[in-house]
Amino acid sequence: MTRVAVVAAPDYAGAGDVVRRALELVGGAERFAGRGDIVLVKPNLLAPRKPETAVTTHPAVVDAVLGVLADLGAQAVVADSPGLGTAGRVARVSGVAAVCRRHGVEVVDLADGPVAMAHGRVYKAVSVSARVLEADRVWNLAKWKTHTMMGLTLGVKNLFGSMPGRRKVRLHFRAGRTPETFAQHLLDLEGAIRPAVTLLDGIVAMEGPGPGRGQPLDRGLVLASADAPALDWVATRLSGFRPDDVPTVAVSRRTGRISPDRIRVVGDPAAPIRFRPAPGSPCDWRLPAPLRSLARALTAPLPRFDATTCTGCGVCVEGCPAQALAPGSPPRLSPRQCIRCYCCQELCPTGAAWVPRRRMLSLGGRPGRRRPG
Repeated sequence: MTRVAVVAAPDYAGAGDVVRRALELVGGAERFAGRGDIVLVKPNLLAPRKPETAVTTHPAVVDAVLGVLADLGAQAVVADSPGLGTAGRVARVSGVAAVCRRHGVEVVDLADGPVAMAHGRVYKAVSVSARVLEADRVWNLAKWKTHTMMGLTLGVKNLFGSMPGRRKVRLHFRAGRTPETFAQHLLDLEGAIRPAVTLLDGIVAMEGPGPGRGQPLDRGLVLASADAPALDWVATRLSGFRPDDVPTVAVSRRTGRISPDRIRVVGDPAAPIRFRPAPGSPCDWRLPAPLRSLARALTAPLPRFDATTCTGCGVCVEGCPAQALAPGSPPRLSPRQCIRCYCCQELCPTGAAWVPRRRMLSLGGRPGRRRPG
């Protein structure tokens, strides 16, 4: 039986007690690290945003985890490969760097350094930062957010930052043509890394056009589990979505990676709250799974660009896995090359890239919304 802890947390002031209780509910912190262990702590450091935007793992949660590891006598290092900017800059803006300095912990950019290879089901060789695989333990500190391509970014998706920067772009192109193929690759990564524990920061979550431009949502929960896919299944239901709405959860069920009847939820009672889905995401419509691939090909919207807010910085052009964008203000899009991964929307520092609702309403879907602003 796999345990997933759900702990109520009204705000970040009590994050330390909340994290410790969540760990106790899934076996105790000592189950996941010991004295002398080198523990790589992998938060979500997507982009240089302040904590109140809910883009990154909140520094109070990182602070709590580093405190627990210090008590255990473990040696922690905080590491990620951000989508935008360096790990050092993202950590400074998000408040994580100040926490690390207080604990005497290094912030490492996984975009640099040696690469190790692991085996997967989608590709025989999966590139992962050697720092991740060489650590004695990995503690996965995810952020609870909607995601334009994957519906939700939770524990499994958070591990994508374990790949060095440019390799993420190439992999997005190779595995990102369908959400299901990309989901299987993410599960390959999770299987290669095998995080000792996953904690999900949902005290303030994100809904809408996530993972970088959504709106904060007071969810008031922290989840913990030794099994990231099981945690994601619980979080998906608590987000008001069906398990098949989120490709990583759907694939993990279909391949037998998780069995819902073997998942035990412990801790505080929590009712689902329907998140506002990211426009264009799998959670933005409802169709039977066999029809999704065909329907996505027919209805997945192309990203759009707002000329009034675009600065011509070129971040989207550089980060486009399919090389479907040409420099400009706004950039020029080749519809034939676009694979609808929406990396441009995820990485755009000004919010000029955005994704409209699907071109036709889904069965059982909700009415469309106008783009904010």
